[in-house]
Formats: sequence, structure tokens, C-alpha cells
Amino acid sequence: MRPIILKPNSEGLVVSTAANDLVHTLGVNRSGVSRTAVIKKVLIYNNTGGNVTVQFGTLDLAAVPNFVAYLPTLLVLNGMDNAWTEAELPAVEFTPVDLALVNGRTGDIYLLASAAGIVVSVEIEEFGS
Repeated sequence: MRPIILKPNSEGLVVSTAANDLVHTLGVNRSGVSRTAVIKKVLIYNNTGGNVTVQFGTLDLAAVPNFVAYLPTLLVLNGMDNAWTEAELPAVEFTPVDLALVNGRTGDIYLLASAAGIVVSVEIEEFGS
């Protein structure tokens, strides 16, 4: 069994900017190797006046930083506390990738929202010692 650390390196509450918003930075273990992470719970409050879609993913730093979605699009209803638990989210592990065809994916968890102003909090489980 791998060691588990909850919510390390998380940005806390993140307010979306309708651009790539950093939610969690992958840590490194004692050997300097990057850990991996899984999103366990997502809490989002939307008071923007309309429904918003969000995606969680990472950045590919190949020439220009490009957002790469790892989870399906989530619909965030206006005026509501929106929550997704571990049972409702796919078990996708965020990990840095440094392959020739996938240049420089950071593995850090980013949020891309269709509108600015939603408030996001995530619970992260990080693996690696």
C-alpha cells in the first residue's frame, strides 16, 4: 500500500478566472521524484448568474501552455453548492509525463471554467513517499 497524504500543496479556495487556474501542485518525495495525485472530492459554489462548465486537467508546456482535460466536463448550477464525491468522479491519476509525443505535461492540477467567479475547493489524495 502506498503512503497517503491529504491536501498537500493545495491552493485552498480558488476563484476561477475563465483561464487556467492552478488548484494543486504535485509534491516531490525524498528522492526528488514527483508524487501523483487523485481528486477525491470537488466543492464548487456558483453565484455568477448562470450555469458554468468546468474541467480539471493539467498543462502541456510543449510550445505554448495548453490545457489538457483529464476529467469529464462538470456542469455547475447557478446559486447552488455543487459537490462531487469520490464515487461520482473517475479515478484519474495526475502524474507528470515527459514523453516525446506528450511534451512536458506538468501533472499539476488546473481548473478551466467557462466563466470567472466560481469558488472551487478540492480534496486531493497524493501518492508517493
